Amino acid sequence: MVPTFPLPGMPVPVLGTRYHLLGAEEIPFYNVAASVFPCDRPYPYGATVRCYLGGARSRVEDYPEGTVIHGDAETYLTWTADPCVVEELLSRAAEFPKLWNRPQQKAISDFTGNGLFTSNETSEDWQSGHSVLPRGFNQIKVKSFAPQILDKTRAFVREWSKFSAGHRIEGVSDWLTSMTADAVVACSMGLDMQNVERMGAGKPPHPFIDNFRFGLGFVTGTINAKTEFGAKRFVPGFGAQAQLRKKYEQCKKTMEKLVDELVESTRAGELGDRHSIIRSMLEDRAASGKHVRYGALYGHVINLMIAGHETTAATLGFTMQLLAENPECEARAVEEVRNVLQGRTEPDADDVPKLQYVEQCFREALRLYSPVTGINRDAAHDTLLQGRRVYQGERVLVLTRALHTNPEHWGGEFGNPLSFNPDRFAPDAVRRRHPNAYHPWGFGPRACIGSQFALFEAKTFLASVLLHFKLQRVPGYTLKASLHAGGAAPTPKDLALIVYPRPGGPLCGPGGIMQPLAPAAPARISVSDAHLGSAQEAGATACIKRDDEPPVDSDAPVLRALYGSNSGSSQEFAAQVAAAARRAGLNSDTASLNAAVKEGSLVTDGRLVVVVTSTYNGSPPDNAAAFKAWLMDQNDGSLKGLRFAVFGVGNSQWHTYQQFPREVDAALERCGAERVHPLGACDVDGPSFDSDFDDWLTSLLRTVGGAPPEQHTDEDAAEVEALREFTLDEASGGSNPVYMDIASTMEALRKAKAEAIKSLGGSGRGMNRTRGLEVASASRELCKKADGGRSVRHVTLRLPEDLCDYRAGDHLQVMAPNDPALVAMALEAIGVSPDAPVCWDPKVVRRQYRAADPGVDEELRSAMPCIRFTATMVATWIPDLTAVPSRKVVSRLAHRVRSEEVRDELRALVGDAKLFKDSVDAAGVSLAELLQRFGGRLGITIGELCAVAKPLSWRFYSISSSPAGAADPRLVTLSVGQVNYTTGTGRVHRGLASSYLGDLEVGGMVPGFVRKLAGDFHMPDDPAAPVIMVGPGTGVAPMMGFLQEREHLLRSGQALGPAMLFFGCRRRDEDYLYEEELDQALKSGALSDLHVACSREGPQKVYVQDLIWEHRAAVWKLLQQPSARVYVCGDARAMAPDVRKAFQRVAENCGGRSGSRASNMVAAMIESGRYLEDVWAA
Repeated sequence: MVPTFPLPGMPVPVLGTRYHLLGAEEIPFYNVAASVFPCDRPYPYGATVRCYLGGARSRVEDYPEGTVIHGDAETYLTWTADPCVVEELLSRAAEFPKLWNRPQQKAISDFTGNGLFTSNETSEDWQSGHSVLPRGFNQIKVKSFAPQILDKTRAFVREWSKFSAGHRIEGVSDWLTSMTADAVVACSMGLDMQNVERMGAGKPPHPFIDNFRFGLGFVTGTINAKTEFGAKRFVPGFGAQAQLRKKYEQCKKTMEKLVDELVESTRAGELGDRHSIIRSMLEDRAASGKHVRYGALYGHVINLMIAGHETTAATLGFTMQLLAENPECEARAVEEVRNVLQGRTEPDADDVPKLQYVEQCFREALRLYSPVTGINRDAAHDTLLQGRRVYQGERVLVLTRALHTNPEHWGGEFGNPLSFNPDRFAPDAVRRRHPNAYHPWGFGPRACIGSQFALFEAKTFLASVLLHFKLQRVPGYTLKASLHAGGAAPTPKDLALIVYPRPGGPLCGPGGIMQPLAPAAPARISVSDAHLGSAQEAGATACIKRDDEPPVDSDAPVLRALYGSNSGSSQEFAAQVAAAARRAGLNSDTASLNAAVKEGSLVTDGRLVVVVTSTYNGSPPDNAAAFKAWLMDQNDGSLKGLRFAVFGVGNSQWHTYQQFPREVDAALERCGAERVHPLGACDVDGPSFDSDFDDWLTSLLRTVGGAPPEQHTDEDAAEVEALREFTLDEASGGSNPVYMDIASTMEALRKAKAEAIKSLGGSGRGMNRTRGLEVASASRELCKKADGGRSVRHVTLRLPEDLCDYRAGDHLQVMAPNDPALVAMALEAIGVSPDAPVCWDPKVVRRQYRAADPGVDEELRSAMPCIRFTATMVATWIPDLTAVPSRKVVSRLAHRVRSEEVRDELRALVGDAKLFKDSVDAAGVSLAELLQRFGGRLGITIGELCAVAKPLSWRFYSISSSPAGAADPRLVTLSVGQVNYTTGTGRVHRGLASSYLGDLEVGGMVPGFVRKLAGDFHMPDDPAAPVIMVGPGTGVAPMMGFLQEREHLLRSGQALGPAMLFFGCRRRDEDYLYEEELDQALKSGALSDLHVACSREGPQKVYVQDLIWEHRAAVWKLLQQPSARVYVCGDARAMAPDVRKAFQRVAENCGGRSGSRASNMVAAMIESGRYLEDVWAA
């Protein structure tokens, strides 16, 4: 039985192991961190433990009726300080949702309502709120809030400047809470509550604040009979609890009335501008197309107050005290502020991103005293987490105090993890650290939507305070976290500070006296009207303007860039050829090779045709098959007058490397076309993939009289055009839905194409093959040992009724999404809210993203409307965030970033090949991780990210089933090997397609279609023909389809020829795939002979090629028959060449042929289609 996580010590009666919550700290989880996850010695129980609740019981609710919850789920709680657990929770977000379903949580919801942070992910109110609210706090909107934030910061400084030098200010936390509450309400709702000014004047705060604090304190327990009445609560007949409850009910009514007044004032246009969150909830639609429910507005406003002011205020208090305790850190921060402001007394919106060390100080305080003490996730079903058993309903709690003081990630050169050292957040230190070792804002879809707002506000405030005041700690004061009455986040207990005017600062008068702040001039906010609206679109437009190409003379020479491409690489290269040609003054466009034949554009009028194509096991790509047939039918000399150049894209692991490009090059020459440049080639398995193409294109352009691409500083026009493809669309709102899942997106695309076809005359032209493939049944593990380190899943998908025509041996082509953790990382880095609506314009798809939607022609795209998705959908399905970016991608990124500092750093990285290889390639740094290194400083749009990034590639899987004789011919099965390893950055990489397909639940959907092979990797038309199949590992997949087909033929009464299968695995008891099915095929006669090579069972490794040689007599007997066919599927690098050599040896030994004749025999079988390979790069 799979074990659970260990207990943190022996349980005791009643308490269980909850005694770890007790200790010197007032925050219980701080005590757990100190005793269970100490930072000064090895963890006594490991980095993840299972707390036994003893006599307590945490009732689990909100699971489907009839669900049987394991008893442990309500009596155990998993605690973790392990970043790897966090990473797994992120990658399996659907299996570990955040639920708001425990009794103590339900009690809080009585006051907070069903708001964004106090509700289940399954709640419709959460889904609509999570779609609308984050739009108000993306990086662009945050920058537009700079005037309000600075105004409230200025009010704070003015009130404190009224104190005399050396004054001890009590209640610092109340001051900070007033300031942050004022700022968030002013920015998000358009109301200035003037709590800072009220506090300075000795007046009570706005009623909103008092009622908010009492209500929240009552439901969280920080306000109780003891805090309110003291000993008086024991007086008989006093009725302390009844009085508390009555006060709470009145407080709640007051809050509901206040929120209702805010809503009505906003609705009437009396309050709030276009940035108002309330206005957004009233007017904007969620991604589902629905408005936020009116009854949910109260909950969302209260939740916004909880997250929007108290947490930031608390962290600012900790930061100020820690800087007072560490004068050397304070001095560095002050120096940075002065260097950035250059004599000015207030920061503006453009200054804030430059305050790197100030940000480090704030982040370090967040690390030590995170406002969120625990981040919970619940297991949606019985499952494994890090190989340990977790039961349905069981709660996993990430203890941020423990996570953030884990000595493995926070100690070492930086000293005691509990010490304050902002250098922990220096860019280089962040790059080296596990990406999930720090989560003060939460993580995944439930992460804080206001993190960018809080960071911007905190840096603005700290810069102003540090410039004006010298902070001094109160002698004898010890910083301690506490939950004060009415608070939900740890706050510095009884925080007081002694303040002086900063020497040489704006408030320092003669003799060091404090001079009150004079009325300030309006802040210099260098944010244009475009920024106040939608800066991302404005930025994109500016970039497009800057890079517009000069018009081309209609009489200029013609260059057509034609491509043959399945994955999109050749298509992208062709687009670059066309763009460079246009810059050189040529009339140029792109098309597939098949389209060129269909259009009749290969005319002999002196035009230049540049062919960029890949090859597939020696065959042309799908969109070049008709071109090959046309070309081979042309007579010698028939294309005289046509000029051409060919570039081949391939993988040297295939023995057919560059075969089709060479055929095209030779055939065009045979037909009389003039070769203007030598055949070029690049190896996608080599280190110089991009640069080889660049060098060839440079040479080609020089040959035809154009300027080489490196002489142009701007990016190619195809990329510029792509900037318009995806644009933020926050302002439009309206009735157009925003699609947020792949199923609804696929359906929307299908409908849009159908409407476009109808508008074009209803020909059906261009209705593409890509559809949503539904998971028909739960995937099953094919390997026998779960702990063997290998996993292969048998996946069953259902094809659409109109696209279910396939044969055993065909491929399924699927598109898998990016890891959710990398998506969240990338969006955070570019400052885009996950649920921000993004408009996709089909009319401007000019680059490789056409490969993600094959078969749709230009005319059809021009008739399709713009479609809106969430930013998460775009980042999930368009750019490849997992791949290690090439130097070209990083160069493009450098060209687009707004920060000169980041641009210089990226260009230095690109310019140093060794540095790039060591720090990016060798470490396996994904594009998302690279973006994260510069998070907050990039200033690029989501359109720019999609334009510069490599697109997600299609994944190809050999189908392991046959429709012949199947009960449901729409069902198709795959054998999917799971990919899982740790990169050089410490990130656990799970293969995109393999993990996605393996993890999909029944009813889940993946985009894809059947890809009928251009070759003949199918069973022979003559059932009596002998077949030899070689398929080690998952290479057995198509063979399983062949055997199903043969089973059907047997049941139909057909006489079959012999069938021999060579299968390979490591050990029979570990990864012998389909053992039962293969035994059944032997018994039925569908399979004549089965030979299994186990490479790890004996003292000597045995592979399939060894067994071919061992059974050479039987193999040769079959090979001698003219109709015999050989099928090989699997690894192209080692297995396929070794198997070919094995067959050559058999021909030499058994057939008496010389080495060259044996080699020619196998080559002749390949040429005649009797020796067929379906191989891939390992």
